[in-house]
Amino acid sequence: MADIFEEVDEDLRRDSAAALWAKYQNLVYGAVALIILGTAGVTGWQIYDRNAREKAGIEYLQALQRADQDPKAAGEVLGAVVHEDGPFAGLARFDLVHASLKANDKAKALELLTEMANDAKLAAPLKGAAALMGGYVALDLGKADAANALATPLIGDGRPYRLSAAEITGLAAYAGGDKAKAKEIFTKLDDELKKAAEAGSTSVPANLQNRVSIMLDRLAG
Repeated sequence: MADIFEEVDEDLRRDSAAALWAKYQNLVYGAVALIILGTAGVTGWQIYDRNAREKAGIEYLQALQRADQDPKAAGEVLGAVVHEDGPFAGLARFDLVHASLKANDKAKALELLTEMANDAKLAAPLKGAAALMGGYVALDLGKADAANALATPLIGDGRPYRLSAAEITGLAAYAGGDKAKAKEIFTKLDDELKKAAEAGSTSVPANLQNRVSIMLDRLAG
């Protein structure tokens, strides 16, 4: 008797499944179609994105070549790349800085770097690099306050540019006549560099330890 009930139960389940399938098969087919189309769409987008980046890369290199061949037109050529806001726009902004420095227009270079350092849309690594470079340019122009303002936000545990940023703040203090502050900064930086060397760190900027030692010798008197 038990076998009969099991067979009836199985028939009912099968009939219910058949009824459900008849009712919802179009929705299932539609969902499968969407998944297939969605996968194809993602794949298509990846191909499009790769092709677009390759095209942008070629155009960027061509812009660099034109800027190198005609320095006077560098601003216009590279500015067009920046204006398009493509994947190489950030790098093109650094090339504009380089063109300004090559033309010995350090004030313009500092202006561009400061804009980049304060641009919320720019990727963090590029913003940090711009602030760091701007700090050194500001020092070169005798603008200690501007250098300090650019470098200070980069200081902090774990920040990638903190060591070079600390050097800039120390140099800014020295340039501003605050030798006590400069000595404090360079002494702390010297300790951190020695600890990094003992730990075998490879992230210390080249020749920074030598520059710190020179400044401490100068501030010893």
